[in-house]
Amino acid sequence: MESFQNEINTLTNACTEQENELRMLQSLMKNQIERSITISNNEDIVHHELNSLEIDANNFGEESHTVRNSCSAVEDEIGAISRVKLMSIPFNIRVNTLDSNTSTSQEGGCYPTINNLRLAYRTNKKAGLHRDEINASFSYAAQLVAFTLGLYPSIINSTIRIIPIHPCVKILVNLPEGGSVYNLGFDTTIGDDQQSNSVPTRSITLFLVLLSQLSSHIMLETKTKTEPPPYEMSETSIDNVDLTKLSDSDTQSWSSVVYCLAANLKWLSEIDLDNK
Repeated sequence: MESFQNEINTLTNACTEQENELRMLQSLMKNQIERSITISNNEDIVHHELNSLEIDANNFGEESHTVRNSCSAVEDEIGAISRVKLMSIPFNIRVNTLDSNTSTSQEGGCYPTINNLRLAYRTNKKAGLHRDEINASFSYAAQLVAFTLGLYPSIINSTIRIIPIHPCVKILVNLPEGGSVYNLGFDTTIGDDQQSNSVPTRSITLFLVLLSQLSSHIMLETKTKTEPPPYEMSETSIDNVDLTKLSDSDTQSWSSVVYCLAANLKWLSEIDLDNK
């Protein structure tokens, strides 16, 4: 009987151990199921995020394509704008080819023009060229030079300044010994019978100084990007003509000088601003 009781106790202990192991296994199974559910949920979230990321990638690709097209269109527009000679719009300069007949043709009224106004050294009654027109044409020429000087402030000359005022352009010269004012045109405060029929040669020479300094600076700034002006200039000569050696009565030579100035002004009005 005692032996039977011992076997029962042994079996009872074994059952208890089995129950404990079963509970442990059930707990482990429960934990495993919970982990599986968590992993499954995380996988669903990852798949959802991957789908969203793929959608975003596709949208980004489409937007990038749109942006590239927009940038390309803007670059094309910038290129088109850069090819526009902006200064040639307010300053329309026309210069005929200079030849041996130029002086003769000017007697008939063939002059370089700026905004349809004839640029000339002296008046011409036969051609209907009067002081007011010459003043206006030199005023436009002075405006072009002054405007371009504003684009290159590093070369502003404190010694010589040009003031494109109406009705006659003024050139101011400031020297240590004093200042002077010159008319680039005809002084309208003086009667016609009291002044010359030609533009003061000193003023034309000073205008050449400014234009020469400006063109030299532009060529230096843009290096090889800009073609040089058609007529070589220095502060005292243009097209190998030394202005200091010309007499005021040499109308043909001074008319050629004004022509060359007009041609170089046309070059100035057509330079590319994007080369700055």
